[in-house]
Amino acid sequence: QQGIRPNEFTYNTLINAFAQAKQPDKANEMFQLMQQQGIRPDEVTYNALINAFGQANQPDKANEVFQLMQRRNVRPNTITFNTMMGAFMRVRQRDRALAVWAVMKAAGVKPNHVTIRNLQRLGVAA
Repeated sequence: QQGIRPNEFTYNTLINAFAQAKQPDKANEMFQLMQQQGIRPDEVTYNALINAFGQANQPDKANEVFQLMQRRNVRPNTITFNTMMGAFMRVRQRDRALAVWAVMKAAGVKPNHVTIRNLQRLGVAA
């Protein structure tokens, strides 16, 4: 076959689109397909998939992706941690959101304005 093959950017865009549409299963299908195509997910990919599950009120699945990311030696960044905190906050799991903050601090990942806003909503000072 000839033509343009999808790349990492293509799949990341699709995963993000399915996240916005609250279709995490479709986002996960794209995640699986990209790997079958030999394209290695990066932190943007994992963040998008974590967001897809978080937006769909499935923080446990988001956390599974977060754990997978780390097992595959892809380092979570500020966006990753903010997205995980948000996933837990969305379903009112304050303690789990705070646990993410603790891991973020221990990992030496610097907070940004979204982190600070999340912490304020949780009633915690940065």
